[in-house]
Amino acid sequence: MKHFVLIHGAGHGAWCWYKLATLLTAAGHNVTALDLPGSGINLTEVQQIRSIADYSEPLIKLMESLPPQDRVILVGHSLGGLPLTLVMERFPSKIAAAVFATADMPGLNLSLATISEEFGKDTDFMDTQYRFDDGSGRPATAVFFGPKFLASKLYQLSPPEVSIS
Repeated sequence: MKHFVLIHGAGHGAWCWYKLATLLTAAGHNVTALDLPGSGINLTEVQQIRSIADYSEPLIKLMESLPPQDRVILVGHSLGGLPLTLVMERFPSKIAAAVFATADMPGLNLSLATISEEFGKDTDFMDTQYRFDDGSGRPATAVFFGPKFLASKLYQLSPPEVSIS
């Protein structure tokens, strides 16, 4: 039996893993799907998230709570790759494997700024809205993907019965 820890991407929550979590559990594995701050049922306000460490707090707490001999398989999607990277550095002995499912994966020669810049180059964000809690001349502090963007860029391959539009 393995322990899978599932980390959602931006604009999602633990709920997005319901099919995979069900399959893994049915196969006898332990599954933990977390809601990161400002997501799912996590009541943290977006304005309270000031760093990747803040955003990763539920995952950090989970990793701290694991007995020393436990090793998990981390699975991160999209922005969920950042918390994975952080805990991989902090808790290497507690990780059996990490899976980056179309996830951000910064490294020594690839910064988060570069990833964000490349992602934004050829992307039409349509009805997406941004928050600028630090002022309009500063980088956005939050992004709210609009329904048109979600339907045409992120969920265009999803069957109609699970459509968000």
